[in-house]
This record gives sequence, structure tokens and C-alpha cells, in this order.
Amino acid sequence: MSSEDWKQKENSCHVMQEKIIPQIQEEVFPYVSEEVEIETSEDVENKVQNEENNIRPLQPSDSYNGAVRDTYTWSQTITDIDVLVKLPKSSLKAKDLRVNIEAQRIKIDARAIAIKEAIEGSETCSASNKEPEWTTIFEGELMFKTKKDESVWSLVPGYVSIHLEKASERWWDALITEEPKIELNKIDCSRNLDEMGSMEQMKIQELMWNHQQKLLGKPTSDQLKMEEIMKKAWNAEGSPFQGTPYDPSMIKFN
Repeated sequence: MSSEDWKQKENSCHVMQEKIIPQIQEEVFPYVSEEVEIETSEDVENKVQNEENNIRPLQPSDSYNGAVRDTYTWSQTITDIDVLVKLPKSSLKAKDLRVNIEAQRIKIDARAIAIKEAIEGSETCSASNKEPEWTTIFEGELMFKTKKDESVWSLVPGYVSIHLEKASERWWDALITEEPKIELNKIDCSRNLDEMGSMEQMKIQELMWNHQQKLLGKPTSDQLKMEEIMKKAWNAEGSPFQGTPYDPSMIKFN
């Protein structure tokens, strides 16, 4: 191809890139000034309801390796459990609740009068000498034992948040015995490094370091240990290399 033909071809390509292709793109993909996410009526209703009731929206992590149920949501790692129990009214305070966490049972009661006041929006008169009536909002026997002394609870908007430490490392297929079981073969069984024991962490760190050494073409920890042994054996009595400088090129690592 001559230089004139090549120059003409370059000009044609330039014209196509500058004029023809943008024109076709505009016809096929009309210009959109702004992308708008369309919310369904259900999304809008839930959003308005949550804003009015000051309810913390659920996150995917709230049911990680667990489940979302009608009145509660739970998640788990190999060592602990986190539970969110819905409050009948988000305006309830800690003084309106009675949370009892045993090694294998949870019960949460709310003051009936507090619920009534939250619904009606005004204080209800009651005799001071009368014991407050309580209504149970959550009760269940846990699937397995937990460490009672390490259990804690707190209030988040719209929920009672409970943290439980498992008595033994195992995956739970349900939070309470009355609950439908989840499929354990579908959960994420990976473990965070900080959840493991010190020996396990050291071993994993060693494996990661060895992998990095291999990528760099450098000896691994086992190979370095073997080299130390070879250095001692090099000049040992009876060695054919005794009295000669150590030569690492004589060692071949697999």
C-alpha cells in the first residue's frame, strides 16, 4: 500500500470515529440526562413507614449465615450469634423492657402500659402501688448453649439487639428450636483470621508468606530451615566438604 493510500485510509477512519460512530450511537442509545431509580409502591410504603417509626433498616449482614423471620433476624459466625428482635413500637425505652438471657433461652418482655402509650401517643394513668403488667414479645429455647456471662443486649431503633457467644464452635441451623432450619451446606463457612486461635493464625500467616516467596522465586520457610541444616552438615566431621566455604548453589530445592 502506497503512502497516499495509507494516508487516505487514516483520514477515512478519522471521519468515521469523529462523525459517523457518534451519530449511530445517538440514534441507537438516546441521550439520558439522568438515570432515575424507580421505586415500587411497596418500597415507598416501607420507606415511609420506617422513617415515621424511626426503624433502623435491615442490612444483608443482619442475616449473614442466618435468617430473617417475622419478629426477629439473626446472623452467625463460627463463634457468635447476633439477633435483632422487633419492638412492637420503636419508641420503647430500655426501662420499658425486661430482657432475660440464659445459657440456652431468651425471653423479652415489654411493659404493656408503655406499648399502649406509644400507640395512643399519650401517658396512661396507673396506680403507683400496682405492679406494671408485662407482655412477652419474644421467647424461645436456643438450639445450643451459649456463654451466658458474655451475652449482651442493647437498643437500636426499632429493635432489641442481642449478642451471644457460642459455648462451642459450631454452625447453627436455627436460632431457636421452634424455627425452620436453614441449609448449612449453603452458608459461608469461611472464617476470619481474628476468629482463629494463635497457632492457626501463625500457620496461615506462614502459608501466605511461603506463597509470596514462591511467587518471588525465593526459598520458603521449610527450605530456609533445610538450608540451615545443610550449613551445619557442610562442615561437620566426615563431610566431603569439610574445611571448604559453604556453597549454596550445591543445594537444589524441589
